[in-house]
Amino acid sequence: MLSVASVRSAKGAAGYFAADNYYAATEPEAAGEWVGKGAAALGLTAKVDQAVFEALLKGTLPNGAQVGVADRHSAGVDLTFSLPKSWSLLALVGGDRRIIEAYRAAVKDTLAWAERNAAETRMEVRGTEKVVPTGNLVAALFEHNTSRAHDPQAHLHAVVANVTQGPDGKWRALHNGKLWQLNTLLNAVAMAGFRERVEALGYTLGDRSKHGNFEAAGLTRNMLMAFSTRRQQILAKVAELGNRSPAAFDAATLMTRPRKDAVQNHAAFYTAWRASAAEAGIDLQGLIAAADRGAAVDMSPWSRLAAFVGQTAARGRELVQAVQQKLGIEKSDRYLPRYTKAMSATEVAATHAVASAVRHLEEREAAFAKTDILKAALDTGLPVGIDAIERRVEALLATGQLVAGTGRRDQIVTTARAIETERAMLAAVELGRGGGACYVAADVAAARLDDAAQARSGITLNPGQHAAGVMLLNSKDRIVAIQGVAGAGKSSVLAPVADLIRQTGKSVLGLAVQNTLVQMLQRETGIESMTVARFLKAHEGLLSPNPDRVRLASARASLGGAALLVDEASMLSNGDHLKLVQLANLIGIGRMAFVGDARQLGAVDAGKPFSVMQQAGAPTAQMSQNLRARGEAVRIAAAAAQIGAIDRAMEALESCTIEAPERASAEAAERWLALAPADRERTAIYASGRRLRAEVNEKVQQGLVDRGDIGTDKLAVTVLDRVSVTGEELRYPHSYAEGMVVEISRAQVAQRLPRARAVVERVDAGRGTVTLRLSGGAERTFRPDRLRIRAGESPLQLYEAKALELHERDRIRWTANDHDRGLFNADQARITAIASGKVMLETSQGRSVTLKPNDPMLQRLDLAYALNAHMAQGLTSDRGIAVIETRDTKLVNQQTFLVTVTRLRDSLTLVVDNAVRLERQLVRNAGGKTSALETSGKVLPASPEPARQATRNAKPEKAPDLEPGRTKPYDIGI
Repeated sequence: MLSVASVRSAKGAAGYFAADNYYAATEPEAAGEWVGKGAAALGLTAKVDQAVFEALLKGTLPNGAQVGVADRHSAGVDLTFSLPKSWSLLALVGGDRRIIEAYRAAVKDTLAWAERNAAETRMEVRGTEKVVPTGNLVAALFEHNTSRAHDPQAHLHAVVANVTQGPDGKWRALHNGKLWQLNTLLNAVAMAGFRERVEALGYTLGDRSKHGNFEAAGLTRNMLMAFSTRRQQILAKVAELGNRSPAAFDAATLMTRPRKDAVQNHAAFYTAWRASAAEAGIDLQGLIAAADRGAAVDMSPWSRLAAFVGQTAARGRELVQAVQQKLGIEKSDRYLPRYTKAMSATEVAATHAVASAVRHLEEREAAFAKTDILKAALDTGLPVGIDAIERRVEALLATGQLVAGTGRRDQIVTTARAIETERAMLAAVELGRGGGACYVAADVAAARLDDAAQARSGITLNPGQHAAGVMLLNSKDRIVAIQGVAGAGKSSVLAPVADLIRQTGKSVLGLAVQNTLVQMLQRETGIESMTVARFLKAHEGLLSPNPDRVRLASARASLGGAALLVDEASMLSNGDHLKLVQLANLIGIGRMAFVGDARQLGAVDAGKPFSVMQQAGAPTAQMSQNLRARGEAVRIAAAAAQIGAIDRAMEALESCTIEAPERASAEAAERWLALAPADRERTAIYASGRRLRAEVNEKVQQGLVDRGDIGTDKLAVTVLDRVSVTGEELRYPHSYAEGMVVEISRAQVAQRLPRARAVVERVDAGRGTVTLRLSGGAERTFRPDRLRIRAGESPLQLYEAKALELHERDRIRWTANDHDRGLFNADQARITAIASGKVMLETSQGRSVTLKPNDPMLQRLDLAYALNAHMAQGLTSDRGIAVIETRDTKLVNQQTFLVTVTRLRDSLTLVVDNAVRLERQLVRNAGGKTSALETSGKVLPASPEPARQATRNAKPEKAPDLEPGRTKPYDIGI
């Protein structure tokens, strides 16, 4: 792995890296080597001199010039490249020094790539300070050979000094953001280069893991554990904590982390390591000898490609097809060239790696960083390096299958397919212009809406609510949007609108992406509702090129002229949104209204269609008044967060912000536990991510046990925690790990996999197979690469097993659906009793349910004292405690912050590790989904300022007909 850390002390760093350098015992003067074009420009080409190195870390160049202010100059960044354990054993204990030299060469190539792509500085360009590329780094490379626990661990420290030469020749401080941002990609680049070199040495690769890492074949996990003292220390501490959650492993790592002392006697360590290897029966010399014999075997690029797919053919069409099959790529895949006959093996590998990478990325995002493609392509495990992959990406850009971003998005790309989808979606919206139903005449709609709102709830609608309601009742357009800030009182509008529409004899149906939102919509408005997925499943056949005429007539008879209200529409993906608007036109829906807040959380899958349709001019009503917030602090914070004014939001919350570094989850739990029972019921806990949520849940439960607030009767269960992987990733054997649970929802007859639940027994990366143990004890071995995704749905779902203890009166939430018993994913319940292995509980709807010991829903639940942002969207509570840690970099963004602060009526306590760092991180990270049309410059990004309240119903020229199932976009001038 590659880890990145700031160099805190110039003097301390210079002494540490030199003192523990591998060469130090025999060559005291050779404390590393200089690398980088910047180093060469400074005349630093020999071995590293400690005094010169220390001076550079202080910003002092060899010619005496100073970069920055000496006593305030940041020293630099330490990029630590570590060999996987098996290679360290072969190199250090087995004595095959060639392995380390191969790794060193790969690391130096990686640093050269980083120079070209990540070296930047700030400088004034035409009167404006900008970040510009420099193409040079000054780095010192040191080799160390032990871990903190003095186990054999070969690793290289590339200490990058905080200096770089700008395009104008002037030396400035390095802008190092990309070195941090690209750390996993840099590791994958290094491992790809290392792979080519060790295979040339005759070694066979073993198991692969994340970020391109792989072990050497022939060394088992148990063998490696014999030389993993740190791992054993961490596992022992985890066992002591009694929790195997990711959070527990993180905590155990910190709690057991020893100080790393400089090695005084390398020879003694080598002697001890060799003795340990002999005692464990590890034949390192035999593996090295086998590699020497293997080096005589042809390892040409074609042979390496053949080895990847596990066949003996050296080259040709059959081999190319085998690669396609292994990656599950169809012959007609748009990311593959039509002809591959004249391509080299390296080009074939790059072509297929990039095709697989793009398919993986486009499942979740409509646009993504170009570097994400490079990383995902390397992660396929194909024998190809970064240079060939970059060339293939450029080729796809040239042919138009990938489309480069415009303006400030020049490092972001989208796909022609994503642009087609979004254009088709907007074409369908345009097709609905003039096709809407007028449920109530324009001259009386306003008065009748006011009367209905008064009759139903005794309230007077505000101007935003009023405009939205009138648009729903008499807009000339079929497909409309209601953009409402969180807490705008959408339910207060939808309920009387639904009453008025039903009075005309037309039906009203509510849709939402989650079952909890469906239940809430139905409960608060009285509108019959279902999930979007269920609705699309019921009508999926109608969008085929030749829909069943009887079913189409039936749908038109039941839903023609009806009103469909899609709640929390920001959470819709491009694919689902497109299907909905196409069905609306095909069936003749009277009104399809997408209701939500474009600034809140988006879908798991690609796209932000609710935002895009508004930007493109879809008829939109604005509801910009937050009626939910009553407390002054949360009202100001919510309004500021809504327009991206993070500084104003944090200022409003300053008096209720608690800093608790290293113990934020414990602080949040203790504050909630200190409340009276009645106040706990009114106070929700919001966590920024899965890790913190698990920590808070555990601490709250333990606190309730200690206080006697939950019962002593308990039950130990094993629950299933879903692993978030794309359909493409499920085709890679390294996505599976021993002990994971696989749910097979669709039988795979060709691979003898029944519809069942199974446990992963073994993963054989070399053969590309995964062995499962079925519930009856039978074993089945299958090839993940032969899985086929049907209509975007994978036949498998992957879970990790997690131990959980349930107590009487515990609050739980469901992680799956059981519609027959009214148990819905993400909905909550309360355990009322535990006896004889049975769990009795009361659902949120007040139903009593008993789960017997073998009930599958006992595996599909979790504690619910804390919720994350995706669970919280759409919910409301009087008070809240939000816990956020800035190390959760991807989760700490303006969208999750907005959802958190807008859930509350009265007050919020914000528990953070560092308030200043949190504000800085929120300002930098807007979060949110991406749009293909925004990326390509075909539609403007949404303004952070709320638009004026308006209903845009201008009727443009009618778009041409859009046939069912058509994907080719119409030119609608966007």
